[in-house]
Amino acid sequence: MTTNTDPLSDFHDDLIIVIITFLPFIDAYRLCMSKKKWYDRSLWLHCRSFELHEASFMMPDSRQYWLSIGRRTQVMYMKRIGRLKYFHFVDRAVCRLASEFLTKFSFRLYYSSNIYRQNIDKWIEIVLEKSVQELSLDFSDGDPVVPQPTLRNPQYVLPHCFYEQGMCIRVLNINSCGLGLCNFVNFIQLTSLALTRVRLSWAAMENIAHNCPFLETLSLVECYRIFKVEITLRTLGLRKLIVRHCQSLSLGIELWLPRLQYFEYAGKMVPFDMRGMDDLEVVVLDYRLDTRYSYNGDDIESLFNPFSDARILQVSTSALKIFPTECLLCGRQLFQFWQLEHLTLNTGLERFELAAIICLLISSPNITTLSISTGAIMHTPDFRPNYFPLSRGEIWTTNGSILDHLECVQFEGFTGKICEIDLVKFLLRNSRSIKELNIKQLIRATSSVTSEAFKEINQAVAASGGVVINWS
Repeated sequence: MTTNTDPLSDFHDDLIIVIITFLPFIDAYRLCMSKKKWYDRSLWLHCRSFELHEASFMMPDSRQYWLSIGRRTQVMYMKRIGRLKYFHFVDRAVCRLASEFLTKFSFRLYYSSNIYRQNIDKWIEIVLEKSVQELSLDFSDGDPVVPQPTLRNPQYVLPHCFYEQGMCIRVLNINSCGLGLCNFVNFIQLTSLALTRVRLSWAAMENIAHNCPFLETLSLVECYRIFKVEITLRTLGLRKLIVRHCQSLSLGIELWLPRLQYFEYAGKMVPFDMRGMDDLEVVVLDYRLDTRYSYNGDDIESLFNPFSDARILQVSTSALKIFPTECLLCGRQLFQFWQLEHLTLNTGLERFELAAIICLLISSPNITTLSISTGAIMHTPDFRPNYFPLSRGEIWTTNGSILDHLECVQFEGFTGKICEIDLVKFLLRNSRSIKELNIKQLIRATSSVTSEAFKEINQAVAASGGVVINWS
């Protein structure tokens, strides 16, 4: 007499189907692969969350090996074969999906030929008929061996059925395809929209803003031929807006969003017109450095003043480079962040970033936490910064404590450079309420240099007698 040691063997198919409806597609497929009868009956097709990318069919380890020995042709061949297998698998699976509705449908297929168009149209129509709630359509090459500009390749264009049957979609992500009709009038439940590498016009932006009343999150990444981001519909409940590296935004960004809480911008310096941003809490700024441009105080004032009510601010190293030294030479206060509680600086701590760091610290008297992250410096040999005559001692000179509310400082990537030591000593000297200073050493930093730096910082004058310095 044999004993069945597999507790799943006696489970009825109906129970397995119920379990599968709660699993992501990959897990559902693996579960059915464990039992031949489940796989033969295609129980995995009852999954309600379908998420599959072409990279899963391309044997990444093998491709990496061929690429490492210079066999690029072999890698390209493997990618084509893997993409073809992926396409046929998805085509069969989508047409046989057994669930009456879907919670999520996500795929990535590099659109390199128009022969895929009719099949993809059919996929979209099927999942829309199943009232899909989260839809992600990605036609980019996530792992390009030979990157090609988007405009040189055939581009998939969303079909009319996409706009006619989008009533149930709540989360929508579109990458590297044409919007086509671009009429979001039926997307009444849409709460999150992400557009990446999409041609976006002013009319399309207006259509989205006016037809999606419940939109809370909008992300525009590397969109092109968009000259202005203008959202001035005060009744729109948008809470999070991300604009990163869009082309060309020559007319800037104009916003009137009373409920906006998070704003992130990365790209070149553009005009900002912000109104009614009373609820704004988090601002992330990553201005791209233009080496041909000579910056002045008015430029910096226009870039930071619109966010004076922010509570959390993150600034990148490129944005730090553009601060003119007149901020320190003339004592001119360009802006004031009275509401700011947390400041994050992603910096290379170059000499020409010091003016910005000091200016931001002086302009944020009420911050309670400060995070400093140092990383690889992007060298810009063509950059000619403004005249910087201050000596090392003059740079860090201030009159009295300026950070009375600062309690905690996190410093990541410490290497023991003179600028890093001076900055830490500056914070200790001008923060009467500081309780904790956490310094995390960069792994590749020289131990002898950092040990001397640790000794110097531990012996530094501190305005607060109760500060604890932690090294890691």
